[in-house]
Amino acid sequence: MSLRPIPARWFELVTVHSELARVMECLSHTGAVELEARSRPANRLLFPGLGEELKSHLALARRYQHYWPPPAPAAEHRAEELSEMLAAARARLAAWATQADPIIAADEKVAQNAADLAQLRTALQAAGDDFPDLRMLSRAGPKLQARLFALPAGVRLQELPAVVLVKPWRTRDACYLVAVGRALDIGDLKTQLRGLKGRVLPLPSWLPALPDEAVTAIDAQLSDLAKQRAAARAQLQALSDRFEVASALADMAVLEWLNEHAKELYGSDHLAWVTGWTSDVTGDELRRALDATGMRYILRLLDEPVGTAAPLVLHNPGWARAFEVFPRMLGTPGRYESDPSQLLAVIASSIFGFMFGDVGQGAIICIAGIVLGRRLPLTRMLVPGGVMAMVFGVLFGSVFCREDIVAALWIRPMDAPVAILLAAVGVGVAIIALGLGLDAIQMHWRGEARGWWEHRAGLLAAYTGVLISLARPTEGLLVAGVGAAWFVGGAAAVTPTGRLSAMAQAAGELVEQILRLLVNTVSFARIGAFALAHAALSVVIIAMAQASGRVGYWIALIAGNLLIIALEGIVVSIQTTRLLLFEFFIRFLTGTGRAFKPLPPPAVARPELSTELSEPTLRGTS
Repeated sequence: MSLRPIPARWFELVTVHSELARVMECLSHTGAVELEARSRPANRLLFPGLGEELKSHLALARRYQHYWPPPAPAAEHRAEELSEMLAAARARLAAWATQADPIIAADEKVAQNAADLAQLRTALQAAGDDFPDLRMLSRAGPKLQARLFALPAGVRLQELPAVVLVKPWRTRDACYLVAVGRALDIGDLKTQLRGLKGRVLPLPSWLPALPDEAVTAIDAQLSDLAKQRAAARAQLQALSDRFEVASALADMAVLEWLNEHAKELYGSDHLAWVTGWTSDVTGDELRRALDATGMRYILRLLDEPVGTAAPLVLHNPGWARAFEVFPRMLGTPGRYESDPSQLLAVIASSIFGFMFGDVGQGAIICIAGIVLGRRLPLTRMLVPGGVMAMVFGVLFGSVFCREDIVAALWIRPMDAPVAILLAAVGVGVAIIALGLGLDAIQMHWRGEARGWWEHRAGLLAAYTGVLISLARPTEGLLVAGVGAAWFVGGAAAVTPTGRLSAMAQAAGELVEQILRLLVNTVSFARIGAFALAHAALSVVIIAMAQASGRVGYWIALIAGNLLIIALEGIVVSIQTTRLLLFEFFIRFLTGTGRAFKPLPPPAVARPELSTELSEPTLRGTS
């Protein structure tokens, strides 16, 4: 079991310009590469003006993206330099736009016409039988004009011109107004209603007289307009196929991705130099992925450059990976710090199970972790948590709040609350001692093992003595005294000058640390308190169920168990997290490491490059 994060290896890769994009895509799909550019005297930036070159494409995309097909890589890869890829893609998109513009303009006009007719249809459906003759309204003019206005639903119509004949009506979504009057007066009304966010709906001259007949005629027109739009879409698709727009967009997506993640890469006139960190510490997986594509490259793994700090990779098996979230709350463990994720798989699950001891409820939590873990990896930690809840359920003799199904293998919490609280404190003592032990291991990794034995070990001895004194005062105080002398005297041993001052400072630190350790120890009593609260709530649920009759019994039992799972599940999870952060991690973890951040793959990926490694790869040790 590895308790130490593994530093990533520095890599340098050289390839030709024409294959740089594919090499970068391939590296991103491994999930094992973090880029970090480093220049050499003879090298230059590979993409000094790529961002500016892409701005014109962004403007083009804002205009035409609704008419473009989804990006899709070309079936056959073309080895091109990035400048050639950019020029070719822009040329194809520009040629497409030139021929598509008339089609798009006509389609937009048809779309607007269809939208107007659809709203006119809605208005006429609610107009009523006393509506004026539509045929006459649509053909009115030029001196006497008719207009149909559409306004927001909540608008209030006040002080309309008296010289204009109006007929208002409303629907759930809009307010409509038909107006008849002189051209000048209609113009004034139009200006007034525009301030109320109103607009004119066209009244085509082909409208029949009656609203019902007009609705039928509009339906026929809408059907014809839909056919026109479908024909326009077909024309645009044919143009897209002709100019290979999908592959051009895929190339532009790759270039945008390179501009975002690799714009500081360096190279020469013919070669590109890709540098950074890899979690594949032997390089075997990177070479396998690159070799599978047949690309030309040279890959070297080197010691980290002077003045750089290698990112660190947490190397845990799948069953413990979800628990990495706890140390990451403080940051990434440093190079000489412990990664407690595998320990947490046992510690956190045991704490959760202790507070949530019930066989049936634990089984439901376990099943929830299995089902949800497929989409939400973080919820996989519910599986061991549920298993430990089942284990403590057997120890406590509880199945879905009932205590008459299985006998308690250890104790029923409500029968011996003091024993439960003492057991919880005992768990806390073990966890705190483990934290102190991890601190000792970390000092050994840093080459400070002698300092721990001469000085810091005294704190562990004093803490142990104080705990022993609760049961055997004489022996415990003797051990505590030896530990205190060890800690204070050791401070003088590891300090070359000012030893008296160091001893005085160590004495004060010892008092503070012992008090803090005792407070941390007592804090673990909350595990027992929540176990008792869970048992008490279970008793209440059973009492309510028994008082609810035969049918009500099962309803109350099911509802009560669901309430406990939902409510206590959240509370217990919060308490577990708190104990780990403030009582356990504080002993050894500071989170000063640099996290490994893999290069994300582009949004549009070639299938042959999707040889993603299973999790951040760590192979070998050198």
